[in-house]
Amino acid sequence: MLTAPSNPPGGQMLANPYPNQPKEKGQSLLELALSMMLLLLILAGIVDLGRAVYTVMAMQDAAEEGIVFGVAFPGECAEIKTRVLDNLADFNSQPITVNVLTREPAASLSGTPGPLSACVENSPVHIGDEMVIEVTQAFKIAMPLLGTITGPEIPLKATANGVLIRGADIP
Repeated sequence: MLTAPSNPPGGQMLANPYPNQPKEKGQSLLELALSMMLLLLILAGIVDLGRAVYTVMAMQDAAEEGIVFGVAFPGECAEIKTRVLDNLADFNSQPITVNVLTREPAASLSGTPGPLSACVENSPVHIGDEMVIEVTQAFKIAMPLLGTITGPEIPLKATANGVLIRGADIP
């Protein structure tokens, strides 16, 4: 007949009533620590990814703001860049590059558009020309451990296109 272990004669409890079972002291704590590291790494990645997506959306919005102004006033290259950068005033912790480019529409039946050329103040552009604004920034990863996996920076780029509704020679 099996009986449960009893107290020794002195009234003290035994330290381990089942001495043949393996000891698992601290195993749960180790599992928690390892799983928490993995979960925190995933959370850090989600936070940085969210910041990057938010920055790209702001860059796209700023490029579109530049296009809205640029198609109406194509000769004001410096003002176009200023408008884009003003919209990104909260994101200037890293250098932001703004390129304002123009292109004549396809002149031949092949439909191949002409090459892009940099916007020059009061340059001769015509109604129907295409304007392209490119905004680029090197996005810095904030989480140190994640930066060792992906690299310290991720290049971000936003582009907006528009068709000129005024020529540069119209006041």
